[in-house]
Amino acid sequence: MSPLAPLTDRLRGFTDWLMLGGAHAMELAELFEAACAELADAYPLDRVSLNLEVIHPELGGQGMEWRRGAELRRTHAPRGMEENPDYLYSPVRVVDETGQSFRAGIADGDMEMGILRRLWSEGFTDYLIVPLPFRDADRTAAISFATRQPGGFTSENVQELELVARALSPLVEARVMRIIATDLLSVYLGREPGLRVFDGQIRRGDYSSIFAAILFCDLRGFTAFTQANISRTVIARLNDWFGHACAAVEASGGEVLKFMGDGMMAIFPAQEMNPAEACGHALTAAATLEASVNAWNEVRPTDVPPLEYGLSLHLGYVAFGNIGGVRRLDFTVVGPAVNQAARMLDLAKQLERQVVVSQAFAGCSGRSFECLGSFDLRGLPKPEMVYAPQI
Repeated sequence: MSPLAPLTDRLRGFTDWLMLGGAHAMELAELFEAACAELADAYPLDRVSLNLEVIHPELGGQGMEWRRGAELRRTHAPRGMEENPDYLYSPVRVVDETGQSFRAGIADGDMEMGILRRLWSEGFTDYLIVPLPFRDADRTAAISFATRQPGGFTSENVQELELVARALSPLVEARVMRIIATDLLSVYLGREPGLRVFDGQIRRGDYSSIFAAILFCDLRGFTAFTQANISRTVIARLNDWFGHACAAVEASGGEVLKFMGDGMMAIFPAQEMNPAEACGHALTAAATLEASVNAWNEVRPTDVPPLEYGLSLHLGYVAFGNIGGVRRLDFTVVGPAVNQAARMLDLAKQLERQVVVSQAFAGCSGRSFECLGSFDLRGLPKPEMVYAPQI
């Protein structure tokens, strides 16, 4: 990075805006777009991009691109991007590996880096990318500036834009850390529990009572499969199964709360909808799961057994909150309704049914079901009527 430039009127105006213009209250996209608008009034900027490394199971990076007169565009890079030619031959890689700014006067399109060829073809004349000096040195981040101005950036422009990057860095890092934290909490706890934990609902015993459709499901024959296969194969099978189950629940607006061996618990809250709608979403998830698993079974390798599972649905009030030890908490749901849904899953296996539903669920759903009879469920005080979707 170049030696620090003096605090010119342009720089002073930008730093004053950062400190006094409400930037501290903005989310990342709003901050980036507003900062670009401020800078575009003082510098010959036609394109600004933000490139950020994140911690996410599916994403290796994300970014934003601002262009003069256009809407903000968001970008995402999948995990493994470091092997992608677009990254290997890019200014971002240069900055990531050297920690130094990189500038390229775009004279013609005959150059190795694809981004520079594209910018040249669009009439850009100069490109500068600057690392953002995050306190967490393990996370890479950079901001790039490009112009169509004849002759490109002046040396004073370059020095001042490097200072702009330094001024933006702590504000950007704080928001990136928030994104990483909420993403990881959502991945490991679920979207709603993750947001509640991040917002401070972390005291042991804190809970709220919610009305929800409750879904339990598990694989059949998994114990025998585990005994007959190595760990890698077992984990792959679990990932196949949970991939179908999670996608079905999430596509229907449900919240996956817990994995238990080969089993899964999810809820479809009814606070913002009537119970019939919550039941409808749960039934849609069950139908989506069946179709997804059937399609997978049809194309599975011949040496892989088909996925077979059971699923139960119930409706009732649950306590949604923090449970556990002093230093190890879980954010989950408990209560009689949860117990009944779990016991019904056991009954589905006994009855050799794929899906069973409770009387409360069947009655509120407004759908027609086949009555399977009244059954004693372990731990419950009286027999319960149980139903199944009509074939």
